[in-house]
Amino acid sequence: MIPVTAGESIEVNRYVIQKGLEKQVVLYWYQSHGRVIASEYWAKIYLVMDAIRMNRADGALVRVISPVLNSEKTAERHAVNFIRDLFSLLNRHLPL
Repeated sequence: MIPVTAGESIEVNRYVIQKGLEKQVVLYWYQSHGRVIASEYWAKIYLVMDAIRMNRADGALVRVISPVLNSEKTAERHAVNFIRDLFSLLNRHLPL
């Protein structure tokens, strides 16, 4: 869980990917119509429900990637700080 505003936290998925010697921490979630969803399955269910209810099938995959330079913990902290700064701006640009 990542606290993004006063009293609001979001659940995200976390993966570490590696190609050769290069490692990256990946944090991602699905967001649409005011919902933040970590589960790919629930995101698809809501997509279908919104298509039926609102005749809209739009949404976003939000993915933040941070290179691992010193440690995974440091890379994750940088990604989380970026998400905290970014989150309030996302609602201006994503479907409501």
